[in-house]
Amino acid sequence: MKIARVFLSKTSMSPTDDDAYFGPPDLFTPKYDEVHISVVFTWDIEKAHKLAELWKSYGKVKIGGPAINGEPQDEFIPGMYLRQGVVITSRGCPNRCPWCFVKSPLKEININEGNIIQDNNLLACSREHINKVFQMLSHQKRVEFSGGLEAGRIIPFIDDLRGISLYQLFLAYDCEARKKDIQKAIEKLRRYFMRNQIRCYILIGFGNDSINKAEERLRFIYELGALPFAMLYRKESGEYPKPEKEWRKFQRLWARPTIMKTLMKRGFQ
Repeated sequence: MKIARVFLSKTSMSPTDDDAYFGPPDLFTPKYDEVHISVVFTWDIEKAHKLAELWKSYGKVKIGGPAINGEPQDEFIPGMYLRQGVVITSRGCPNRCPWCFVKSPLKEININEGNIIQDNNLLACSREHINKVFQMLSHQKRVEFSGGLEAGRIIPFIDDLRGISLYQLFLAYDCEARKKDIQKAIEKLRRYFMRNQIRCYILIGFGNDSINKAEERLRFIYELGALPFAMLYRKESGEYPKPEKEWRKFQRLWARPTIMKTLMKRGFQ
């Protein structure tokens, strides 16, 4: 069966083969058996339905993805909806954080070959499953944990990380209650890894957050020896915190390593 996969936007994780599309078809688009429109966020659902109308003459259109299906499927097909090299070995997360869209229970699934782990919370899985993932990663190059590793669970796995070709990992600093876990994790990781290998997602704009408070958290992570990556909170409706323009500008500054290094040297005003 020939399937076109259609995405609302292109990211670094998007597939790059000839049957992956980003937006409407053009004059040279061939016919397909099925057209799968993938929707990640709820605010894109209306846009997806409009896109489906443009694709309906090119094959049987199906709209799916996390925003539509809710519970993710057990099966993961490498290269289908994420680019080659990106793999998911578990679904869901047990934490139920109020700012997070991941609400499905944790479920271990088959482990495929790949060097970029996109699990929601790999370290919440059983030790047996995690061991199998690291065994698979032991013969991969440029390994990334882009889905994020929970700081409160990472200490027992530092030796496992030392045994692979680690390019970078991401922690997450998403609430003040996890500050001590983040600090302890980064201090331990810095014994073996460089700043550029230790990244940290930092949630900004949630609840009563302010740009000044957010900047303090970002600077705190940098000073510990990791590279922060600001993640601007967005409601399921798609609404950003106010004032939106200022928050989005601030987020862009703290998502680029070269810029943030300059900010840390000069001071951010």
